[in-house]
Amino acid sequence: MNNPQSADLPPTIAGLGELKLHSHGGYATIYRATQGRVGREVAVKIENRTIEDELEQRRFIREAHAAGRMSSHRHVVDLFDAGVTDDNRPFLVMELCAESYADRMKVGVLDQVEVRELGVKIAGALADAHKLGVLHRDVKPANILISVFGEPALADFGLSILVEMRDPTVNLEILTPAYAPPEMFDRAEPAPAADVYSLCATLYALLRGAPPRWRDDHYLGLSALLELFTEAIPDLAGVSPQLTELLRQGMSNDPLDRPTAAELAGRLAALELTSEIPGQRGAPSLDRRSDAADEVTAPAPRRWSLARLFGLDD
Repeated sequence: MNNPQSADLPPTIAGLGELKLHSHGGYATIYRATQGRVGREVAVKIENRTIEDELEQRRFIREAHAAGRMSSHRHVVDLFDAGVTDDNRPFLVMELCAESYADRMKVGVLDQVEVRELGVKIAGALADAHKLGVLHRDVKPANILISVFGEPALADFGLSILVEMRDPTVNLEILTPAYAPPEMFDRAEPAPAADVYSLCATLYALLRGAPPRWRDDHYLGLSALLELFTEAIPDLAGVSPQLTELLRQGMSNDPLDRPTAAELAGRLAALELTSEIPGQRGAPSLDRRSDAADEVTAPAPRRWSLARLFGLDD
């Protein structure tokens, strides 16, 4: 893949009206557009990098076809179209959603009952995807959107494969593991257990206000980053120990020790939780980074780094 490139003018995509910039992140740009024949507003997510190789382009299209099998699910963002632009950038045409759970994290932590209900819905969506042989590969707060009907919906099934196809050069200047499992360091074959880890890390982050093991020290070497996986994941004030323990199991370093997505959904649903007293918990005073760049904010593009590898900068 080539380096990120910016175009002076948005691309033209058949069937869509003029693309209007919505947000720009380090690895993709979001446009709003209207499908002319049905008058429907949509989001168009276009990779900033190009795929020149025809085999990789076909691989992306195959993945998009698989993702399309999930797009009718209540808790998956509808995928209307996919393709490659004239300048070889992959794109998805999707349901337009205004907010993500990364945005919600900026406001503060979420109530444990809300997090439990979110987990049941997204774990259910992942379980159905896994039955169809479809993996997400990039579950994180920025990829769980809120539909116009107020329901959580998992986005980016089609573009998630591009995470594997990007430049693997690692820049050790930044960050700690966030939403990716430890096996990602070993370039392990993607598996359903990785999606479970990422979802549990996401739910924990929504309860904590920052990803698991997140700290203010941003300048760790590779060995120190790997050592973070040996650290315990602590309890959270105002959060049920049973919920926290279930999320810990989902973030086990051994993929075989994690529940399946279906098991996670069932065990979350079985938890008896009460809503917290308003004001009992607040967001921690951490130097947090948003991972919602592609959906909402517009930071300057960044290089591939451990931040991207662990979902903290895209």
